[in-house]
Amino acid sequence: MYFKRLEMHGFKSFAEPVIIDFHEGITCIVGPNGSGKSNISDAVRWVLGEQSPKALRGGKMEEVIFNGTESRRPRGMAEVTLVIDNSTGILDIEYKEVAITRRMFRSGESEYLINDNPCRLKDIRELIMDTGIGVDGYSIIGQGKISDIVSNKPESRREIFEEAAGIVAYKTRKQETERKLIGTKNNLERIDDIVGEIEGRIGGLKEDSIKAKRYLELKEHYKDLEINIILRNIESTLHKNNEYSGDISELGNKLDSINRQRKQADESFQELQKRNGVLEELSSDLNRKLIENKDKMNSISSESRLNHEKLLHLRKEEERLSGEVSNFAELIAAGEKELEHLRVELTEIDENLAAAEKRLQEKIYLYDSVTGESSKFSDIIDENNEKIISLNSEAASKKSEAKSYKSYQYTLEDRKEKLQTELEKLKENQTKSTFDLGEKKKEIERLQGLQNEIKEKIQSQLENRQKLEQEELYFRRKLEELKISQSRTETRLHTIEEMEQNFEGYNYAVKYIMRCGISGIEGVVGEMINVPEGYETAVETALGAAMQNIVVADDDCAKKAITALKVSQSGRLTFLPVGSINSKKAVLDGSITSDHGFCGIGSELIDFEPRYKKIFDYLLGRVVIVKDLNSAILLSKRGSNGVRFVTLDGEVINSGGAITGGRYKNKSANLLERKNEISKLKNLLHSQEIGIDETSKKLNEKKDALSEMIRISKEDVERIRKCEISIARVKDGITYLENVIADIKLNAEKNEKEIIQIDRDLSEMSDVILKFDEESRAAQSEIEKIGKEMDEILQKHQKNKKAIEFANQGITEARIDVNLWEEKRNNLNGNIEKNKEAVERLRVRSEEQVDKLSDIREDKGKLEQGTGGSNMQLERLKVKLLELQEDIEKVSLEKSEVGVKLGELGNEITRTDRESNLYRDQKYQLEIKKAKNDTQLDNMKDKLWNEFEISYAQAGDLRKEEFAMSSAVKESREIRKELKEIGDVNVGAIEEYKQVSKRYEFLTEQREDILKAMEELEDLVNNLDKTIMRSFKENFNKVEENFENVFEELFGGGYAELRMENENNPLESGIEIVAQPPGKKLQNINLMSGGEKTMTAIALMFAVLKTKPTPFCILDEIEAALDDKNIDKFSHYLRKFAETQFALITHQKATMEHADVLYGITMPERGISKVLSLRMGDYDPDEYTS
Repeated sequence: MYFKRLEMHGFKSFAEPVIIDFHEGITCIVGPNGSGKSNISDAVRWVLGEQSPKALRGGKMEEVIFNGTESRRPRGMAEVTLVIDNSTGILDIEYKEVAITRRMFRSGESEYLINDNPCRLKDIRELIMDTGIGVDGYSIIGQGKISDIVSNKPESRREIFEEAAGIVAYKTRKQETERKLIGTKNNLERIDDIVGEIEGRIGGLKEDSIKAKRYLELKEHYKDLEINIILRNIESTLHKNNEYSGDISELGNKLDSINRQRKQADESFQELQKRNGVLEELSSDLNRKLIENKDKMNSISSESRLNHEKLLHLRKEEERLSGEVSNFAELIAAGEKELEHLRVELTEIDENLAAAEKRLQEKIYLYDSVTGESSKFSDIIDENNEKIISLNSEAASKKSEAKSYKSYQYTLEDRKEKLQTELEKLKENQTKSTFDLGEKKKEIERLQGLQNEIKEKIQSQLENRQKLEQEELYFRRKLEELKISQSRTETRLHTIEEMEQNFEGYNYAVKYIMRCGISGIEGVVGEMINVPEGYETAVETALGAAMQNIVVADDDCAKKAITALKVSQSGRLTFLPVGSINSKKAVLDGSITSDHGFCGIGSELIDFEPRYKKIFDYLLGRVVIVKDLNSAILLSKRGSNGVRFVTLDGEVINSGGAITGGRYKNKSANLLERKNEISKLKNLLHSQEIGIDETSKKLNEKKDALSEMIRISKEDVERIRKCEISIARVKDGITYLENVIADIKLNAEKNEKEIIQIDRDLSEMSDVILKFDEESRAAQSEIEKIGKEMDEILQKHQKNKKAIEFANQGITEARIDVNLWEEKRNNLNGNIEKNKEAVERLRVRSEEQVDKLSDIREDKGKLEQGTGGSNMQLERLKVKLLELQEDIEKVSLEKSEVGVKLGELGNEITRTDRESNLYRDQKYQLEIKKAKNDTQLDNMKDKLWNEFEISYAQAGDLRKEEFAMSSAVKESREIRKELKEIGDVNVGAIEEYKQVSKRYEFLTEQREDILKAMEELEDLVNNLDKTIMRSFKENFNKVEENFENVFEELFGGGYAELRMENENNPLESGIEIVAQPPGKKLQNINLMSGGEKTMTAIALMFAVLKTKPTPFCILDEIEAALDDKNIDKFSHYLRKFAETQFALITHQKATMEHADVLYGITMPERGISKVLSLRMGDYDPDEYTS
């Protein structure tokens, strides 16, 4: 296993992605102080899980993320990946290559990955545990930390020895086991508490369970007896009832025929009603669609107007951007034209330079040939010639230099003129860019204003929406309450009507007669009157038992009814034949009727059918209703023979003067109130239905308004999003223009400074040229003076002299010419590069504007297409509107036709009902006898359900064939007595006892399992302690032995040893280091010099590596305190660890000489580290010395 490479991005000073490949052997990382060398060791420590910012030479963990420089923005994330070759399988993972990655974001979030799969820090630590490459081991020794190995407290040195002993995994496992053991003990305590509580309950539950079981056994036997008793009684009654059924069947067949006719008419009536309902719904649906269609047309019209405004804005923006793109194209074309002009000029300069160099070589050759001829005159004119040559040389030099300065002066003037031209262009561009920047800022202010307006609108809508939601919630709850109230009213009405139909509250004789269906029965008195509210008690008291009298058509009918009562022995009743009753209504004195306490005669205060007037005059015609008892007593004394006075509260003054009063419960009062309550409930139900319809309508209105508001809010949110996009684009344009203006200002300042410098240089050059001219003339004057003395000699050698002077001057002029052309070429190349950069910037800006123009044209095309679609949709909606109006007229016509047919069918149904009643009367005569038996059967079946919650059909399954009726009745009576003696029983105790017992057994088993688990965990801790102890001692002894040997090798003698502070407890003992360098006394390591401490620490490090080699080791300037001799020892000793990769961060040349690969860390840009690499096998000394 070895490290293959380290990848960093955004970590500390490594802003850009960096890859460092590790090779076998020794890798040295070098560089000046502050260049970021130690950040590499920090990166390895960090990716392996270091959590201490201090260990990474920082104050906060966020400091590992690149924080930016003056010219670079901060990074938002730091990422480091360490790739490990695992072909040997040391790491417990199936991959041959393992990539460990750690990321950290400025938000504080971290990510850990193994081969790009997310994992936990714990997974990484477990993966590298006991391999020697952990952050707490000896594989990474940071800057200035080597001396800490020997300077730390003895207890702090244990980490290195534990890592070397390979017991870190065991210690981690032991700690986890001890935590489990503590948790297990806590669980045992909780179980003991629960078991104690259950033991206190289980005894009482057992007794209750036994009692409940006996009760249930008796109850079940009692149920079996009673059910069979009732079944025998039902069977006897059914046998009697079957005899009556045959007689009733014949009359039933006659009714069937007329009922079929009635059913057919009713079905037709129902179908037409359904069709009428469908037409109503269809009409409502068509009207709703008509309204929706109109709303949709209005919506599309509004949307079309909005799109038209957007389209106008996009067209203006398109025109503006097209103009900018054209301007950029012109600027780029001008720049490229200028570049082409400069390239042509460069070609001309290159040609002139080549010609000048050729002339220089020719002049040199000419000069060499001429000076060879002048040697024969040297003896004659040696002294004078030297003076003349010296003066000529000086004059020529001054002249040449003056000419060179003049040439350079011309170059500077040309440069100044060009700079001034560029400066004017820059100022023009700055003015234009500043204007564009102002326009952009105005645009962003407009967009932000629009955005704020929309936000305010959304806020206002939000408040309205909340109000609407509250109103919608109010109406929804109100609707629910109304529906619940309606349901209660319907239930109450149904119950009372059912009571009315079943004659609840009347005695059995009334029910029996009303069910017999005897022809001529008109009704019960209590059912035939309607009493105004407030008079119920008075009328009920006045009628008394007459409330249950039955009104019949004639005397014959009364006879039939009385016969039926006798036969069935169902009781006695009073019958009132309509044609036989004679009544005499009271005639009251005016003093009575005018009294304020007088309410009226009883028969006049109630409502009934006119044909029953004699009946109710008979019953109530001589009853006077008054307000209270005082009024009754007063009016009774005024005389009115045979008249009873009844108060509203129910007091009675009889005609003889007797007074009856008080209050008692009477079913008859309930009968009158029941009729009134039915009427009230029907009215209430009607008002509730109206309330539900109105509330539903309002709820739908609120829902529609809320939906519309949500739709508008979505549109406003979309507008805000578009505003934000536009603002972002404008901001990008502002940033770009600000950068352009900054670049222009920077170039303008640069040009202005260069112009000022050129002016200074030109001024200085004028003085220098003047000086050179004067010196040249002085030298020439001296030459002329000497020439007069040497006329004869000079005449002989004049030709040669002139040739020499000419050749010399030609060389000087040729050299000046060459230098001039080279300077022009260099200046021109600089101008070409600057123009290229300017053209490239213009192209980038032009492309950005082209992209924006493309986006705008795309948006414009979509809007134009959408506008055309909206117009077509509007036309379709108009056609649809006409169709809907035609459909509504058709439905209205069909509704009228259905109404006429419903009237005809109603008349047919009335006819069949009349004929059916005639047959039904005859049938009811035969059903009188059967009714009594049916009632008895119902009572027995009700008893089955009420007492045993079993239906008659289900009871049949429990019937016994052999059953003694008399003994069963006796046994049932005895069981009832025993059940009463048992008293109250907790039936739930049976199941509760089972559950508690089961839970008690489960918890007991759990307790045993926990005790067993605790024993196993304690054994595991003891075994781990033994393993850790054995491994630690064995490896400590090996490290101690290796330490002694390595110390002696590195120091060239001496003595060193490792000691445990507490040998009786090695696992908690500190480690002391005692050393004796050659020629010194044995002493504690803290008393040694810095270099000796470092060498001792290195010796300990090598001893640990010999005991347990680590695949990789990073050493950060650990040899900084050593001299060259000890550095050499250290470097040579590294070669002994062939199985370990070393990465040395160093400043020492002696260490670098032993490196296989050399990485250089530089900082060409302040705050940004850069990596340079060199394999020493690729190094060519001649390349660096030639």
